[in-house]
Amino acid sequence: MRYFAPLVLLAGLVSSKPTPTVQNATLYLCSDSTAANYNPATTPIQGFGYYLGNYLSTNFVNRARGGRSTRSFINEGLWGQLLDMLVPGDYVVIEMGHNDNGTPGTGSDVGKDRAVVPGIGNETVTVTNSTGAEEVVRTFGSYLRQMIKDVEDKSATVVLSGMVPTMSWSSDNKTLATVWPFTEYARAVAEEQKVPFVDHTKYSVARQQALGYTAAKAMYPLDNTHTDAAGATLNAESFVTAVKCASGKWKLKQALLGNNPNATAVNYPCA
Repeated sequence: MRYFAPLVLLAGLVSSKPTPTVQNATLYLCSDSTAANYNPATTPIQGFGYYLGNYLSTNFVNRARGGRSTRSFINEGLWGQLLDMLVPGDYVVIEMGHNDNGTPGTGSDVGKDRAVVPGIGNETVTVTNSTGAEEVVRTFGSYLRQMIKDVEDKSATVVLSGMVPTMSWSSDNKTLATVWPFTEYARAVAEEQKVPFVDHTKYSVARQQALGYTAAKAMYPLDNTHTDAAGATLNAESFVTAVKCASGKWKLKQALLGNNPNATAVNYPCA
């Protein structure tokens, strides 16, 4: 276990399906490099998933992988591997968006294979992927719907989460962007499919905005996307506060955090 002093954040959640009460459930995190585990001995960056398990009452498995989108996470077989691990009563948090952006079938091989069609509709585009094969690429919402169905078919619970922000500040460095399209796509799909939505974006933005540009920038040692340990801790705690502040019959606070003392120590007001 990794222990540390709590930071600050806030959050919100939309939901409607009943939460199963199963002892020893496992929470699986499906995400990208902003959540992935890194070796502190070899790199200054760290993903929030590295710390998230310290706050949970469930078991925790971080399946986040750098450079992945909903599309590539599925196509590369990473999603199938996660599904094979699920048992009834488990939870899957899906937080994607950073790598879903772009134009499908263009750019480098990596870019060709990960960008999705923006939005949540049924639009598709046929592209030639990096293997030279034709591929029908769908919208972000379409991939999320597939993932939701896959998890529910396993009698597990999906929680959709807004992506953590990048260093996208105004030209005067006074205001961090508050509107993130892929977060809004995830929110809309959660409402449509009646699954929980955690507004991780909103409360990570709020925390970094409170710190100000200079202090926030110091948590991004290599670029404007990947945080160091302090930033990863902030983002982990922003997710925890999101769960603690959630209302409704899902009762995710009880199910996911329980009486974990680290979660209790993250004592910040809800929005």
